[in-house]
Amino acid sequence: MPTLVPGLTEARSRALNQNGFSLLETLIVLAIIGIITGTVGLSLRAVQAERDLQTEARRLAHLFELAQAEARKTGRTVRWEYGETGYRFTQTSPLLTLPVALAERLPPPPRPLSEGNGALRPRSWGIGGPVEVRVEPAGSPLFEGEWVSGPRRVELSDGLHTVVLQRAGNGQYRVSP
Repeated sequence: MPTLVPGLTEARSRALNQNGFSLLETLIVLAIIGIITGTVGLSLRAVQAERDLQTEARRLAHLFELAQAEARKTGRTVRWEYGETGYRFTQTSPLLTLPVALAERLPPPPRPLSEGNGALRPRSWGIGGPVEVRVEPAGSPLFEGEWVSGPRRVELSDGLHTVVLQRAGNGQYRVSP
């Protein structure tokens, strides 16, 4: 409604009202979005690390079953040797269990296990970092010609996550987080 008194008109008062966002408000919103994005990215990386450790444990469970089958097939003990950076399977020589006089007359032992069976070759841990291994019973696990042998429980840890391989009564290994 027009007036004759000088002052703010309706059009002029709308022009003085703020239309849009200030620079400070925009920067605060961008900072919040950045914090949320960073948090989501870190949590996804942690989930991926746990998934990689579980995948490595499942691979190891299959290799344990293969090592057991190799020990039964050849009649020679298969040893699983592990460290922070990787693991390998070796097979003991039958000459180690014979008297020295008899062992000297026999031909040299067959080629190493990793050459004969490519699946049991030396491997690095597939998680991109060191892995701490705890084995029950303690010591280097042996797979012998028995139907069920090898470690009863293997615990793999990358420092943040832990995965357990547990041998069932039928000799198969189950992975649990």
